[in-house]
Amino acid sequence: MGFHVIKHLRGMSAVLVLLPTVLFVTLSGAQRACPKNCRCDGKIVYCESHAFRDIPHNISGGSQGLSLRYNSIQKLKPNQFAGLHQLIWLYLDHNYIASVDEDAFQGIRRLKELILSSNKITHLHNKTFHPVPNLRNLDLSYNKLQALQSEQFKGLRKLLILHLRSNSLKTVPIRVFQDCRNLDFLDLGYNRLRSLSRNAFAGLLKLTELHLEHNQFSKINFAHFPRLFNLRSIYLQWNRIRSLSQGLTWTWSSLHNLDLSGNDIAGIEPGTFQCLPNLQKLNLDSNKLTNISQETVNAWISLISITLSGNMWECTRSICPLFNWLQNFKGNKESTMICAGPKHIQGEKVSDAVETYNICVEIPVVVTEKPYQVPKTQQRPIFIPKPTIPKVEDYEPISFTPSPSPDFPTSGQEPEYEHVSFHKIIAGSVALFLSVAMILLVIYISWKRYPASMKQLQQHSLMKRRRKKARESERQMNSPLQEYYVDYKPTNSETMDVSVNGSGPCTYTISGSRECEVPHHMKTLPYYGYDQPVIGYCQAHKPLHVNKGYDTISRDQAETTNLELSRDHSFIATIARSAAPAIYIERIPN
Repeated sequence: MGFHVIKHLRGMSAVLVLLPTVLFVTLSGAQRACPKNCRCDGKIVYCESHAFRDIPHNISGGSQGLSLRYNSIQKLKPNQFAGLHQLIWLYLDHNYIASVDEDAFQGIRRLKELILSSNKITHLHNKTFHPVPNLRNLDLSYNKLQALQSEQFKGLRKLLILHLRSNSLKTVPIRVFQDCRNLDFLDLGYNRLRSLSRNAFAGLLKLTELHLEHNQFSKINFAHFPRLFNLRSIYLQWNRIRSLSQGLTWTWSSLHNLDLSGNDIAGIEPGTFQCLPNLQKLNLDSNKLTNISQETVNAWISLISITLSGNMWECTRSICPLFNWLQNFKGNKESTMICAGPKHIQGEKVSDAVETYNICVEIPVVVTEKPYQVPKTQQRPIFIPKPTIPKVEDYEPISFTPSPSPDFPTSGQEPEYEHVSFHKIIAGSVALFLSVAMILLVIYISWKRYPASMKQLQQHSLMKRRRKKARESERQMNSPLQEYYVDYKPTNSETMDVSVNGSGPCTYTISGSRECEVPHHMKTLPYYGYDQPVIGYCQAHKPLHVNKGYDTISRDQAETTNLELSRDHSFIATIARSAAPAIYIERIPN
């Protein structure tokens, strides 16, 4: 028994002798755990901004965090971190790393955060991240990656955040994220992606935020995002998207935020937003939109914020569905929507233009052929219909009268043009046609039933025309007969109205004409009246006074004289009746 006690005491003395040695070695190891030019804070090692070209070798194996940021590391070699079994996060950003060996991360299985951003990595092997299945955050942004391998992220079932921003990626392989079942955030912005395969995002059942901004997409179909039931935000701003459509057969009720600003979208298909009933924030600014249909705005039932500035809004009737919707919208909205057309209201705010020019006033279809502008001094032109044959157009032109304002003076009240509806034109045309038909029917029946009366009417009309023509001929002859007088000597064949053998004083007076003295041999009754004498032309510019004496004879003598003068035609004068003023012969006593 004593022997056993002695043996036990000897063992304890040996332990006591070795204890100082172990403590010395431990302290020495603790001192060697923090490399030169690094800063150690417990189990965290900071080796930043000291131009390291390689990983320091004397880093403690118990370190849980290692930062090698802002150095000059160019390559990651195999098993570079094999001794750091407790490492949880590793920062290697802002270096010059161009290549990464597929076994570079062997031995650090517990790693949860790996930052490789802002390097020069152009290629990654398929199995590069297989040794670190517990990764939660992987940052590969701001590198020069040109492609992703099909199994690049295989086994990363716990990955929550993946940054691939600002690389040179042109495609996304099919089902490349198949194993990333818990991925919550994916950033593929600032790449060169032109299209997406239908199953590019398959497996991302818990994804809530997706960034695809600043790529080169030309069209987007929501069918490219199959059943991302938890996706709340998608960012597609500053691409080259010209068309937006949806081919979904299901309702994407989880999507709340959609950013489409800075694209080339000129039109939106009417049913595009039907599958997004819970969309709350929509950015459509800086596109090429001219209008938005009524069906589209009807689908915006849950919006609380919208931006629409920087588009090419056409301030015509087509803007009314959007304008009316914005009038009733109570959420956050962009108030700097500017008109790009028509030309006379370019640069004005949409809201001001619509109210000033009454663009969205409920009016019937204007029947017009083509509007033209009425020029006015210091006033913008106003569209009014031309006074030509009406023609119904497919579009609805706008007729308005601007209200007076300081910057839009009016010299007078503008005439208001009443808009005639189409059914009124049809009714008027039918009434006119029936009236003409009724008149023609009455004429036809009268002609058939009373032919003699119709003939009399025709004859009466013909006689009227003849009388009118005769009166016109007399007027044409009237003017020269009042001014000029010519001697007329009848022939033997002409009929005599009055026979004159003697001479006597008489006076010829023509109203409105001139008078001259003419010697005449006359033997007739003093009370005879003649419309116009046959006289010679004598001094047309002097008054006519014929004062010649003549012998009066009895009625019996006159008759006898007339019979005698029928044989003697040397002193015969004939009087022709015309339209000239009447001439009266009266006896002047001796």
